[in-house]
Amino acid sequence: MEQNDEFLASLRTAYENVVHAPKTHSFAQIRNTNAQYFLKIFSDLGVQIMGSENLPYEQGSIFIYNHLTNDPSLIAAENFQITLDSHFISSLLYKYYNAPGIRVTRHALPEEKAHQDYYDRLGYIRVYARDFTPSHLDSKEIKKTNGKFYSTAAEVLKNNTSLIFSPEGSSLSTAASPGSFREGIFKLASRMNPQPKIVPVVMANFDKLPHKTNYKCQIMPSFKMSDYGIHSDQDENLGGIVNGIEKQYKTWIKKLVHDKGNFTREISVLQRRANHKKSTSDLLVFYGSSTIRLWNSLASDFPQHNTLNLGFGGAFIHSLSTHFDALFNGLQPKAIFLYLGGNDLSLHHSAKEIVSRITAFINRIYQKFPRVMVYNISIKPSYERQKDLPMIEEINAAMEELAKTTPQLQQLNLFDQLVQQGEIRKDVLLQDGLHLNANGYKILKGLVHKALLEKYY
Repeated sequence: MEQNDEFLASLRTAYENVVHAPKTHSFAQIRNTNAQYFLKIFSDLGVQIMGSENLPYEQGSIFIYNHLTNDPSLIAAENFQITLDSHFISSLLYKYYNAPGIRVTRHALPEEKAHQDYYDRLGYIRVYARDFTPSHLDSKEIKKTNGKFYSTAAEVLKNNTSLIFSPEGSSLSTAASPGSFREGIFKLASRMNPQPKIVPVVMANFDKLPHKTNYKCQIMPSFKMSDYGIHSDQDENLGGIVNGIEKQYKTWIKKLVHDKGNFTREISVLQRRANHKKSTSDLLVFYGSSTIRLWNSLASDFPQHNTLNLGFGGAFIHSLSTHFDALFNGLQPKAIFLYLGGNDLSLHHSAKEIVSRITAFINRIYQKFPRVMVYNISIKPSYERQKDLPMIEEINAAMEELAKTTPQLQQLNLFDQLVQQGEIRKDVLLQDGLHLNANGYKILKGLVHKALLEKYY
């Protein structure tokens, strides 16, 4: 009960901070302050965020999401609830773009003063919602007001500001989500030139109290309507495309809800990949977390070698150890390239403990493959883990020393390649400040290529 009371108190403070913000503060200032506040709230809750590598570099995108109801006990002010999922997305955009974007919210009913006061100060785009329309308004006035949405939203996007929008126009439980997608936001994206990117954000469990569940969010790859062959909002195929996106959302939500963090689906995919490998001898196996998983050009980067990518995102050292035998069964690698340890920083282990776990896992590799050469890629620097940089350097240095005394172990120093004059290079990371971009993989490719030349040529 205390946890619920504390969380509810934080929501009420958020409400007060907005409605009582100084009159001199602009909409943008209040939105930024609000997003900062919620970023702290959700960081403390430990929301599971997946797919941050899919965030576009540029702003001015449309972030769509399945809108979830709130637990009825979370009343931030009289007759008013602060929607958790949409506020989370605003805080997420603030974290990665230093700007929370602009949301589209409904007009308040006459009796919803707290709702009116709150969103008036945030300066969002307002529309009339089907189930929340004042009785004194006729359909013509509603249609005229809502029709202004298109020009207003288009102007926001043209000004390089991201838009947060729920295509459903209503909120549901996670189990019932999503509702029927309306075509409006997709028509807007279709008619613009150039078309903006649409970023699907999949939400789960925000309809429950935080101490009773785990809030989850997954960012899916962005798309433009032109990717579906839609270049006009009058295209007769637009409705079918929107229905297809809605159905895809249903699949995404179910997978996210049932994801237990044990990598079951990922491992089954990797096992099939290993089993379908035509030649299992003389292999270069790349094994580790998302730095390996996202190396999509691996095979083409080393066409003269027999490569196999067995990376899975979010992997801890113990995850790689647990699934090692199953994934490497029947393989005959001549070299294994490892990337591991970065995710373990979130487990609050000491640098010494992480080094010990890496060492134990490498020894396990040698027990199965006594003659294999192991290349350990140093943990890379990232903005997401900036506070952990001293520990990362300590781990990397310890592994470097271990490699000096272990004939079949070599450390590949990726860390130093991604730092320039003591600063993390922005040009080598994706928008999330964590994963490598094409430039980063080019550097990693060079390190691997050099190691292979020294060993095999």
